[in-house]
Amino acid sequence: MTDQFYSFDTSAILNGRRDLFRPKVFQTLWVQIEGAIEAGQIRSVDEVQRELNRRDDDAKRWADAQGDLFVPLETPIQQSAAQILTVHGRLVRQGGRRSGADPFVIALAMVRNGTVVTEETATGSLDKPRIPDVCGDLGVPCLNLMEYIEAQGWTF
Repeated sequence: MTDQFYSFDTSAILNGRRDLFRPKVFQTLWVQIEGAIEAGQIRSVDEVQRELNRRDDDAKRWADAQGDLFVPLETPIQQSAAQILTVHGRLVRQGGRRSGADPFVIALAMVRNGTVVTEETATGSLDKPRIPDVCGDLGVPCLNLMEYIEAQGWTF
């Protein structure tokens, strides 16, 4: 495990547990992730928790059980998110839906000099940006969940 800081997006938690690395099969992975949360290496913003709270599934229950996972939107995070939205206002509009957590997930990584972890894929266009597009434009490191696992040097 590294001392790097990671800001997890809703998709990393939701898709990670539901689709990619189901806990029944990848139990050890989720124990490792829980250890990284306990060590302060993984955090997410409370906006992600709100997005997960719209669901009633394993991802929501698991996230709720991680007492240290979610951080409030403190002033530096809000200020960074406002700067992000000044340049990338379209980040919060995706197919007519609002994805309110995205700028805050990136802002948390910026404030903590960390890396974003998301399962979103880049569109390649800042006209319809997703998290990886904005991270790339701002110079914020961004990984998907598998890349995060590889960066930790974990093997299973």
